[in-house]
Amino acid sequence: MDSAIAQNINDNRLRSEAARQKDAPWRPIHYLGSKLRALPAIEEALREVSEEGAPVCDLFAGSGTVASWLSRSRPVTAVDIQEYSRVICDAMLNPSRLALPELEARITTAIAESKVSGVLRAARPLIELEECLVEQAKLGEPTGLANLIEASSFMTFSRNHADSRIMEAYLASERMLSATGKPSDLSTMVFRHFGGAYFSFEQAAKLDVLLDVVHSLTLGERRSPLAAILTTASDIVNTVGKQFAQPIRPRDKHGRVKQTLYSQVARDRFKDPVTIFLSSLEKYSKFPLPRFEHSAVRSDYLDFIRLGSFKNGVVYADPPYTRDHYSRFYHALETIALRDDPQISTNTAHGVTQPSRGVYRLDRHQSPFCIRSKAPTAFAQMFGEISRVGLSLVLSYSPYSSEKDSHPRVMTVDSIAKLAKKEFATVEVISIGGFSHSRLNKSELHKEASREAEFLFICRS
Repeated sequence: MDSAIAQNINDNRLRSEAARQKDAPWRPIHYLGSKLRALPAIEEALREVSEEGAPVCDLFAGSGTVASWLSRSRPVTAVDIQEYSRVICDAMLNPSRLALPELEARITTAIAESKVSGVLRAARPLIELEECLVEQAKLGEPTGLANLIEASSFMTFSRNHADSRIMEAYLASERMLSATGKPSDLSTMVFRHFGGAYFSFEQAAKLDVLLDVVHSLTLGERRSPLAAILTTASDIVNTVGKQFAQPIRPRDKHGRVKQTLYSQVARDRFKDPVTIFLSSLEKYSKFPLPRFEHSAVRSDYLDFIRLGSFKNGVVYADPPYTRDHYSRFYHALETIALRDDPQISTNTAHGVTQPSRGVYRLDRHQSPFCIRSKAPTAFAQMFGEISRVGLSLVLSYSPYSSEKDSHPRVMTVDSIAKLAKKEFATVEVISIGGFSHSRLNKSELHKEASREAEFLFICRS
């Protein structure tokens, strides 16, 4: 480790933090491994290997916080294989300019019309049943609500459900969807895939209405509103940790309904998506007009580097580094961003094959960086391709933690450094530790963090 470089980065980071306290970055979605607290250090590390104002490629852009931060002083190309990331980054880098009062009026009209002949009308039987069962849970009778949550969405619902009220409500909504002539239309996608599982049925239907309105806008106009829908979905999702890894479990391991079920449901399922959407859109509208030319690209990291379109700049990379497949935590956001009607993956247990409880996309991306047997090759290929085109690299990575019961990283810092040194002229490893990443917020569901939670690899070609 070069102590002079480390000291320079840390000194500049402190000055940068003090100067920008009034202009703090905003996290658009709940995101594992957010780099909010590392932004000044990342910026200073990039200055060590590139000229002031040189273009930067954020190769695993995720929630866009790094790309947005760097866009104030550099041209940024945000790259990610997930569409939800491209949508969010595009809105932060190139925000739309549209008349918010006019859009709000269009949404109000669309909501009213949907209650008469659209998805909100078709959802009414399930909305009314859910409201009834939530009220019963509030009064100390949560079993019906637990049954409804376990019934999950249209994509996983069993037509042989033991609770007749639930069965009747699902079938009634199904008939109403068919009566509209659009039982599997994209205008009902969120309701059918995620209503009951991650959102209340009313919330899911309103998200569908918002998508209808936003997709009626021009491509330039819809940039920020579409991102605001993703922010809204991330805000209202009713799960532990605000992720989409799996719906809440209303019963304990002994099959008893949890006494906290009502409070857990009430925390999120009473939120109004339209109100949160408008508030989120206002935040996106406050992003400044870009000083530089920015772009957001949906692409595999290797495909993008091999394309050779990014030149004369520096690469920042923050690949996944745990066994958890990140896409499992954001699959619903991906489906909403794509607005398609994907097949659902299945699980087989005791000889019975059923749709996945998490309503996962069948084509859900799984990163090789999250697979122990594939990660070394993935790092070696990334280093090789970036070096081949003559670019320098700043890489974020958390170290392997050997603490008791700690969640192991896929690779160690030393093993990554050895791979990097095979491809780059010089490699420095700088600790910017002291902060820990956002994790699932229930203590028994996560492992202890390493005390040095983050390292930067500064790799010069």
